[in-house]
Amino acid sequence: MPIRRKLEDAVPILLGLLADAGTKGSNTQDPPAPESNTPDHYALLKQIREYFKNRQDLFRDLKRTEDKLLENFTALEEEIDNSKYGSDGSRGDPAHPPMEHSLSGRFKSIIVDVSEFERLKLKKSEESPKNNESKAQEMEISEKWYALKVERHILEPPVLSPFQLSYDNITGIDGKEHPIPGRNIKLCLLCFSVFPPKSVIKKRPLIYWWLGEGLITETEDGERIFGELIKKGLLIAEYKPNKNPIVDSCTMHSWNRLMLISVAKRAQFFDFDDDTGLPANHGTSSRRMCLVKQRLDKQTPPNGEASRQDHTQQHQNSSSRAASTEHRLLTLFNVNDQYVNISNIRGFSEENKIEVLQLGRWQDSAKYHIEVENEDFLKALGSKKHLKYLSLRGISRITEIPSSVRKLINLEILDLRACHNLEKLPSDISSLKMLTHLDISECHLLESMPKGLEKLTSLQVLKGFVVGTSKRGPCKLENLAELKRLRKLSIYIRNEAYMEELAKLKQFETLCILSITWGERGAQGPKEQSRKQSATTWLDPDRLQSLSKLYIRGGKLVSFKESPTGKKWRVQILRLKYLHAFDENKPWRRNFPYLSYLEIVKKAEDEHRASSSRSTEQPTDHH
Repeated sequence: MPIRRKLEDAVPILLGLLADAGTKGSNTQDPPAPESNTPDHYALLKQIREYFKNRQDLFRDLKRTEDKLLENFTALEEEIDNSKYGSDGSRGDPAHPPMEHSLSGRFKSIIVDVSEFERLKLKKSEESPKNNESKAQEMEISEKWYALKVERHILEPPVLSPFQLSYDNITGIDGKEHPIPGRNIKLCLLCFSVFPPKSVIKKRPLIYWWLGEGLITETEDGERIFGELIKKGLLIAEYKPNKNPIVDSCTMHSWNRLMLISVAKRAQFFDFDDDTGLPANHGTSSRRMCLVKQRLDKQTPPNGEASRQDHTQQHQNSSSRAASTEHRLLTLFNVNDQYVNISNIRGFSEENKIEVLQLGRWQDSAKYHIEVENEDFLKALGSKKHLKYLSLRGISRITEIPSSVRKLINLEILDLRACHNLEKLPSDISSLKMLTHLDISECHLLESMPKGLEKLTSLQVLKGFVVGTSKRGPCKLENLAELKRLRKLSIYIRNEAYMEELAKLKQFETLCILSITWGERGAQGPKEQSRKQSATTWLDPDRLQSLSKLYIRGGKLVSFKESPTGKKWRVQILRLKYLHAFDENKPWRRNFPYLSYLEIVKKAEDEHRASSSRSTEQPTDHH
């Protein structure tokens, strides 16, 4: 009979018991082969053993929730021991342990408890080859489980019930202006089921997705939902590097992901492929559809013309199965398709009322390459009058956004970030009256801004605005001062010849987040400017009292001088990069009494030097 003991002793003892159970199983004279309807008992024991083996150090000094953990450890030991015997007390058949569901359920309870510690990142060490090896091993085990169809049996009601209970108990979030119903939060959580295992998921595309489907009405609501799901242990927070207090992405524990997929299947939120565990690239019962790369051979990624022909054939095969969603398709989301060609998808007909079209990459890194064979499909977008969110982020071979986009009168979010071949936007976009978010950052070939930006009175976020790069009457920075709802602005300015434009920034009194980039595009660090600058000549703390985040990259800024009126900056996060003339020793910091995070990088090859101080509130990154 297992006894209660110290937490630091529980893991080694449990490992010994698991090793003993595994040895006895392997010494059986006739080890049973896995049957189609029987989970591999010893694979499960091995999974449990590897899980605790790789986390022994985590338990040394953890005292909180100790009683709860020890109770689960004791019960798990009992169930491992009992699984060796039949209901009548005789030695059981090792191929058919009688308490498989109870064993898996107890293991799930411990994973939930341990995940609380892992989210706190207590004594987290740097990544090492050993850690990377264990992650690869864990991924390999997951793939083997799919091959054995183990999830079909593990994710049955007896084991799924704790997660289902957590899901069912999700309640709404109260708010004076924007209360969020519990049903909407559940639907937001189900969106995470489409991502591959171990994915680092950025907040921005998820919040855009939720806005597009109408699950939330403000980006702040998305931030609140992320915080609630992290608080409940359903997501694991990922912070920006260098002690930056902003949570900009998240991950999901493998076990939670499997459980979520099962719930999403039952809710017909997406159709899933039983062989890969990823969403299927066809629609049968769901109004949401995914673009998924069908090739599973990791050693030979699709390259060259032959692979593109194979890829086109996959789309043609999937299109015939998508007919049932043709007139009711709500969302089309690109999970990992490298070669986008939606013209062959029957579900993408002119008649449907699609609202979310995420064709670009959702990953932050540029290593995830996406390209289009041709740009013809962009011309057909004008017929999607119900479209609210369009993402072409990071897609190569797009050189021009056609004028037909101006017909998207309900479009709220247009994400063109990192379309490196993009040279031209529509000449006039004033018809996009509903647009709230426009991201054209990292589009290095754009020379000017389209007309009509100043007429987009709903615009809240504008990223990548190019200041004065054309003599043909581009939209000026001062024109944007009329956008009273604009709260986040990032601009690019080529050189000091356009310094007069920067002086107009004083008019943006409602701005909360401002990013300024100087110098030639594409360089590792912005090009040096010829004369020194003081921020007070174009930034005024008297006028910019709503500004909470300020990011300046490049230029000849020397310091932040005091305001003539003695007004202090209310900036909480300040990031300064490649400011070679900036004097860190000057007493400028006394003008930033609310500063909670400071990052200064003088050269591109330098290590980031960041300092942070405690703040009563954790800042959030409003996109």
